[in-house]
Amino acid sequence: MLRLIYYCCIIFFMICSFIAISYYPDDIYVTWGNRIYQTSPFVMLSIVYILIFTFMLISKISRFFLSCPSTIANIFHKRNYAKGYKELSAGLISITAQNIPLARKMFSYLSHRHIFHNESLFHLLEAQIALSEKKHHIARGKFEMMLQIPETREFAIYNLYCESYRIGDLKSAQCYAKKALKISPYISWGIEAMLQYYALEKEWSKAIDFLNKHKKNENIETYNHHQAILLTARSLENAEKGDVVASYNDAMVVLKLCNHSIMASICAAKALILQNKKNKAAVVLEKIWEINPHPEIAYIYTIILSNNATERMNRALKLEAINKKNIESLITVAKISLETGNIQQAQTKAMLAAKANPRKGIFLLLAQIERASSNNLDKILYWTQRALYTEPDPLWISDDGYCSSTWLPLSPTSKKLCRFEWKVPAKIPEYTTNRDLISYEESETPMTHLQETKRNKNIKHPYPSIHQDYHPKNRNILSLDPSIRQPDDPGVINKSTNQ
Repeated sequence: MLRLIYYCCIIFFMICSFIAISYYPDDIYVTWGNRIYQTSPFVMLSIVYILIFTFMLISKISRFFLSCPSTIANIFHKRNYAKGYKELSAGLISITAQNIPLARKMFSYLSHRHIFHNESLFHLLEAQIALSEKKHHIARGKFEMMLQIPETREFAIYNLYCESYRIGDLKSAQCYAKKALKISPYISWGIEAMLQYYALEKEWSKAIDFLNKHKKNENIETYNHHQAILLTARSLENAEKGDVVASYNDAMVVLKLCNHSIMASICAAKALILQNKKNKAAVVLEKIWEINPHPEIAYIYTIILSNNATERMNRALKLEAINKKNIESLITVAKISLETGNIQQAQTKAMLAAKANPRKGIFLLLAQIERASSNNLDKILYWTQRALYTEPDPLWISDDGYCSSTWLPLSPTSKKLCRFEWKVPAKIPEYTTNRDLISYEESETPMTHLQETKRNKNIKHPYPSIHQDYHPKNRNILSLDPSIRQPDDPGVINKSTNQ
């Protein structure tokens, strides 16, 4: 558009010059050597314009021929660049798809093309290949070099943070996280890294202040989740230090954010009990029991808040009335009934709980009831065996699958802030429960199978022969039955059959 306007202006100027020269009546005399030339102004102006256009045409043609070598070189350069860029894209896609040989092949092609040696994507591909080949020292060097390139600075900082975290250098990891937040305060991994560092150091107040400072940079759901975990951890720490008021305040803030938090309710109740506010503690425990029952809540409500056995029984029945659908209510009543000597009620409630959700703790409770009532060893052994091969009791399970008997703010596996939920661990095929093996309606049924087993020792046990200990220290250990385990030496089978 600008060029068109430029040409129009030139044409307009030429027309105006011819119109202006036409009003000049006299001829123009030009002396060239010993001769005098006479011509009109119009012809003279035309000759001037022709000379100008001729000069411009000659300069254009000469410029074209002079620029031919560079033009041809640019054509080949663009062709090579397009081909190299295609190889670079293929290499990056291959490294993402974990096709390491192809990525290495593309990198070797690109290394011979010197035009790509200063490309940020070329350094990215080289660093990723080094990481995939476990050459962390080479990758770290590339990342440190990429820190000087503005386009790859954030990527380099993140990977240097990951490398520092991998080798356990938390100080360096914290420095890289701070540097990333200075460049861009909206980086979520930087906020997570700083919270993780403060949590590992158990500096809960600093972590909460940092989280509040970056509240605008986080999703509101993620912010509430992190704040609930940190405040709960600080509440537990304050309770251990004896700062009851601070513990209660933090717990109540958590309950406003998350009204079904078990640990916050327990912390608030314990703080109120230490302040001799038992009625308020009972109200807090009743509210959480209606939403999310837990054995520790039942223990505090029935044992700590009670003065005698009758009051314990009344409180247990009140918990059952608050949440009749949950088996924790039945288990609580059964335990208190067993303690007070009401064996019939304890057995009835335990049987109802076993019908609703058969699991380890219920069967062990039934074994205790049998021991207290009749001391029948066959029944006690039966219920104990049922406890071995049924579903485990609920545990605190993190988002990454770690099982713990106590609530934790950090997962020992990933060392990150994690949500721990009170639930039953996922069943594995070897840990199934066959509910048809027993009729809970008949009290004499438990003796049938045991008596038959004593008479005939060749009868196979109806329960699976694999048991898993869900204790956090041994949660990856399985006790395998030799009958279902593959032999170490495949030739053992052939040898035994040949003999």
